[in-house]
Amino acid sequence: MEPSYYGQETENTRQRSNSNAGGLSDDQNGQFGMQAQLGKMMWEAGSKQVQDTFQSYGRIDLFRPYFDVDPAEVRTRLIRSFIPRKPSQIQVSPDLYGPSMIILTMVALLLYNMKSSGIIIQNGTLMGTAMFTCFGSWMLISGALWVACFLLAAEQPFLTILSSFGYSLTSQCLVLLLTSLFHSSHDHLFFFVLLASFCVPSALRMGLIVCNQSRLPANRVMLIGIAIAAHLLLIIYLHFGFHVVLEELDEMVGVVDVNAIKETLPVD
Repeated sequence: MEPSYYGQETENTRQRSNSNAGGLSDDQNGQFGMQAQLGKMMWEAGSKQVQDTFQSYGRIDLFRPYFDVDPAEVRTRLIRSFIPRKPSQIQVSPDLYGPSMIILTMVALLLYNMKSSGIIIQNGTLMGTAMFTCFGSWMLISGALWVACFLLAAEQPFLTILSSFGYSLTSQCLVLLLTSLFHSSHDHLFFFVLLASFCVPSALRMGLIVCNQSRLPANRVMLIGIAIAAHLLLIIYLHFGFHVVLEELDEMVGVVDVNAIKETLPVD
């Protein structure tokens, strides 16, 4: 029995060696198998990412109802943004059409104010800077108010704060328009009268909306103060500091351009 066993084992070894002689070894076969499996996994991951990208475009439809607003309703919300009321009497229906139009109007007013004041920016685009400032301030302050509401146990949806703060900027657009038409550069009393007449009530309404869900009186006072401060600081910056920052940036870019030109000139 033993000779037959050893003979069969020798024959199997010979067959395995002959099969490996005309092809690849076991290690090479395993390496190519792992590479094929890795390529298949990468293909599946890429295909899934492409599918998710195409499906994400369908999520834009989620924002469509917030831009489908009746113009009469937008006009009503614009008027109500100047009238502070009790938090229980304020009904907020968030939309993004009205605030977007208000921000674009603010950009146009800033451009008009800069041109009417005779300020000329040599480098860069004034419109791009104004759009970045207005839209960035809208998003940044709304996000800060949302974080403050979260920390002070007065949770509000971010879209509600974004819409409410956007409508509250109507008062700032009115102040920018009136100051660009009738304001004297030597006397800022007219600006502060407009600030107290239009921006303070609008900021107070915004603060009452923000603190609507808060139950602690101390938190309500803090939220109202934060909302009013953010609202007023923005209009003060747009009136006093926006053109100053632009002029400083223009001078910095001009100095960089002059230095770059000097470096390119041949040295005698």
